[in-house]
Amino acid sequence: MSLLSWQQTSLVERVRWLRYVLPPALVLMVIIYQLGVAQSLERNYGHTVHYGVEIGFYSLVGPVVTLLTLIWVERRLRQQEQLERQVQAHAQQLASLTAVSADAILSLDAQGQITSWNEGAEQMFGYQEDFVIGRPLSTLLLDTDDLAARLDRDGVVEGFEATAAGMDGRKLTVELSQTRLIEADEESASSLIIMRDVTTRRERENIREEERARIARDLHDGVAQTLYFMALKTDLIGQQVVQKPEWATAELKEVGQTARRVIREVRRTIFALRPLDWSEGNFLNALTRFVEEFSEQAGWQSEVDIDVSGLTVPSRLEPTVFRLVQESLNNAAKHADASRVWVSLQRVEGSEALGLLLRDDGCGFDPDEVMNSGLGLYQMKERVAAVGGTLRVDSRPGKGTTVIAKLPASIRANGVDV
Repeated sequence: MSLLSWQQTSLVERVRWLRYVLPPALVLMVIIYQLGVAQSLERNYGHTVHYGVEIGFYSLVGPVVTLLTLIWVERRLRQQEQLERQVQAHAQQLASLTAVSADAILSLDAQGQITSWNEGAEQMFGYQEDFVIGRPLSTLLLDTDDLAARLDRDGVVEGFEATAAGMDGRKLTVELSQTRLIEADEESASSLIIMRDVTTRRERENIREEERARIARDLHDGVAQTLYFMALKTDLIGQQVVQKPEWATAELKEVGQTARRVIREVRRTIFALRPLDWSEGNFLNALTRFVEEFSEQAGWQSEVDIDVSGLTVPSRLEPTVFRLVQESLNNAAKHADASRVWVSLQRVEGSEALGLLLRDDGCGFDPDEVMNSGLGLYQMKERVAAVGGTLRVDSRPGKGTTVIAKLPASIRANGVDV
């Protein structure tokens, strides 16, 4: 056995090797002594010296070899125990980090069944550990074929985005990494998955894209056409200003009013182009500031009733609440001719739901006639329904508009609100 292979073998393998090598070696030493050394001593130094050396040989060789062997085994065991303690400490540290992590951390066996489940996974999906252990990963992810193919090909998957399903049926967008764990053989190979819920981030990005598309439509259908009409009208006024001065004066006054309206629209569009992001834990302050700044741009008086210190909005509901407020204010600015708006976000009394109310004193409309029009009421209802809420729009011509949304602030996990 070479020195390199000997250093790479385990303690058990080394002891097993010594068990087969050491006894024959001792027997060989005794034979050599008896056939060679003992007879020479007897012949040259006599019987007394021969027996003295023989007694010393048998009383020392065995114990010394045994002592050296035990010292070596003890040293190896001490090193192994120290290594095991370090591994155990690292394992406990990893277990602690896994337990408190907000990310979902789970492991799979070779068959793709879940074998471990941390608290972050329970909070994210709503399933308790005893329910998911032993179930396939497809219980959570809607499509696992591509993920499995990439893991088989590369042995590790990073930044993989997938759609997952929570216990209450809600769809989540998750970003995950998966790595294959080292095992004794391929058949028992397991893997570790870390998932992060990026649903809110993706919804914010969708809000930005939707807002850019809306602004592009407004600029094309509203501002651009109005400016083109104003250009044509001023050309006509210039042609008639001498022959019809009174008519030209009235028309110029109307052009001026239209120009001021376009300026307000452009200012509102520029305001809408500002970043729509908010930092974690600062959503209500950002929402309040948005309503106040939007009202200032639109020339409204506003009343905002949001308990920024005592109210908590789950992160999964933040994009929905913001989009409802944004869409309602946009509708009011474009169509309502309002002078005052009210925005209220409160906990619904006697329930865990959030109540959002938006009201204006504008011209109002018939909701049944415009539900499928450009006002976006249908999309607003779909957005609220997607999070398990309800939306009601109350309006009549000349009586203003009120939008009332009720959003569940908690989800059900095995019969428990989380």
